[in-house]
Amino acid sequence: MSRHQNHRATGLVGLALCAASLLPLSCRQPRKITQPPPDDRHAPYNYVGRRAMVVAAHPLAVEAGLEMLRRGGNAVDGAIATAAALNAAEPFASGIGGGGFMIIHLAREKRTTVINFREKAPQLASPRMFKDRGEEEKEWRTSSGLAVAVPGALAGWDLALRKYGTRTMAEALTGAIAIAEHGFAVSPTFSSINKDEYERLVKNVPEGSCYLNEGLPYEAGERFRNPDLARTLRLVAASGVKEFYQGEIGRKLVAAVQAKGGIMTAEDLASYKALELEPLQGKYKDVTILTAPPPASGGLHLIQFLNIIERWPVRTWGQNSVPYVHHMSEALRFIFADRERYLGDPGFVSVPVHWLISKDYAAAVASRLRDDCPLESYPYAECKQEEKDAANTTHLCVLDGDGNIVALTQSINDFFGTGIVPEGTGFLLNDHMDDFASDEQSINAPGPGHRPVSSMGPLILFRSGRPFLALGSPGGTRIFSSLTQIVLNVTEFGMGLDEAIEAPRFFSFSSGGKPGPIAVEARFPEEVISALRAMGQEVEVREAYDKYFGGAQGIMVLRDKKIIHGGADSRRDGVGAGY
Repeated sequence: MSRHQNHRATGLVGLALCAASLLPLSCRQPRKITQPPPDDRHAPYNYVGRRAMVVAAHPLAVEAGLEMLRRGGNAVDGAIATAAALNAAEPFASGIGGGGFMIIHLAREKRTTVINFREKAPQLASPRMFKDRGEEEKEWRTSSGLAVAVPGALAGWDLALRKYGTRTMAEALTGAIAIAEHGFAVSPTFSSINKDEYERLVKNVPEGSCYLNEGLPYEAGERFRNPDLARTLRLVAASGVKEFYQGEIGRKLVAAVQAKGGIMTAEDLASYKALELEPLQGKYKDVTILTAPPPASGGLHLIQFLNIIERWPVRTWGQNSVPYVHHMSEALRFIFADRERYLGDPGFVSVPVHWLISKDYAAAVASRLRDDCPLESYPYAECKQEEKDAANTTHLCVLDGDGNIVALTQSINDFFGTGIVPEGTGFLLNDHMDDFASDEQSINAPGPGHRPVSSMGPLILFRSGRPFLALGSPGGTRIFSSLTQIVLNVTEFGMGLDEAIEAPRFFSFSSGGKPGPIAVEARFPEEVISALRAMGQEVEVREAYDKYFGGAQGIMVLRDKKIIHGGADSRRDGVGAGY
C-alpha cells in the first residue's frame, strides 16, 4: 500500500502490544489490564489495579512507567519513566525541549510537594520583544528562535529523582530510548496533528527529519522512529543532565535557537534551576485540593471556580443542565478576567493568591451573576484566547504500591512546539514564550528570567487526610474548566472516574469585557443548547469528542473496595494499566 493512502486505525491496546514486542526483553511483560477496553473507545472504561496504576496519553509510555514500578521503582521513578517515554511516543505534546509541573504525595511522610520545571525567558527578554516585530508578531511568538524559552524538563525530572526517587536517570530513560530506537505505528491522533502542523514543520525541521515521513505528514499505521532522540537520551543517561544544560546538547540547542533569530545564550541554559514549592491548597465541601501554585494557574483557577460553585445547588440542577452550564459559564468569565489582571511569575510580581481563592471573594463574584441571562460586561477581561483549537501539553498520573502518587503535566506549548530541532538531537523546542502577554504593561509581560503563566494544573484531592483522586489534563486555557467538571462529575453526580472524564464538556471565557461563546460538545442535548441561546448566550457546537477540551488522565483510590481505578481520556490516545 502506498504511504500516501490511508491506513485503517489500529486499536490502542493492540498498538501497545505490537510495539512492545520491539522493546528489549526487560520491557516486554504484558500489561496488567483486567480485560481489553471496549470496541467503542469513547465508552467509559476504568482500568483496574490492586496495588499500582499508571495512566498517560500513549500506551507505550504507560508500559514504560509500569515496567519501572514492576522493577521496584516508586511513583516518582515511574512518573519520570513515563514522562520521558512520552517524549518518544507523543513527541508533538511534550519532551526535553519543554517544561511543566508535578505534584508528589509521599505516603509514608504524609507530605505533598510540588516541582516547578516551567521554562524561563532568556536574560535578554524584554516586554516589547515581540511587539517590535509588527505584523509578524504571532509568527515570531510561535515559529522562531525568539519563541523558545529555556527548557526545564530534564532539570525537573532530575530534581524529583534525586530527592524522592529510588532509581537513576539512566534507568528512567531506558523505556524512552527503546521506543525512540525501535519506533511504533503512528496513531490517527498523531497523524491528524502532524497534518495540522505541516507548514510549521516544513519551515523549521531539518531536511530528512523524522517528524515528517519523506517530507510528508505521517498516515495512521506508518512507523515513526527517532534514532537521534535515542542517541541524545543515551548521552544524558551516560553523562547526566549537565550534558543538556552545559555540554554538547546544550551547545546545539543554543545554536539552533540563535540560527532562527532567538536570544538564548549558553549562560541562560547553564543557569536554569527547577524549583521545589509548597502546594497550593483549597477546599470544596469535604474535599481538600492540593495543586501547583503560580506561575501555574490551572489549580488556582479550579479552586476559585469550585469556591463559587460551592454556593449553588448544582446537584439539584443536574449535570450539564441549563442552569448548570449558564452559571458556570458566567463564573468562568470572571475568572478569566482575574487571570489577565493578577497572574504572573511570583518570583517577580505580587500575585494575590490568598485573596483570589478566598470564600469571601467567591461570594462577591457569585452575587453579581444573574439567573436568567448573561451579564453585559466582566471586569478586567482582556484575556488572550488561543487562536488554535489545540489540546497541546500532556498529563500522566502514577500510583505505586506504597501509596505514593505523582500527577505530572508537561508541555512544549503548541503541537510540535516551534518545530525547531537542534542538529542531530531529535527533540523539539518549545514555543512557550508565546505564553507571555502581548500587552507590554501586563503583569505577565516577558522579562529577564521570568516564567510565563501556565494553564497547567496537576491535582491531588484528599478526603479525611487520604488521597483519593489524582488528576490533570492538557488543553491550554480549557484545562481548569475541564478538571472542575470532572471533579464535580465525581463528587456531585456520583460518576465513576472514566465516566466522569468521558462526559460531555463545555467552556467559556471573557475578552475585552465581553462574554465569549459557550463552546459545547455535540453530545449536548439540543434542548439545552436552544434554552441557553434563548437566554441570550451564544453557543458554539463542536465535535462530539473534541481534543479542544483536553485529554484528562486520572487515578482514583476506592478504599472501601480496596481497588484502584485509572481513567484515560479518549479525546487523546489515553490509556492506563495497573496491577
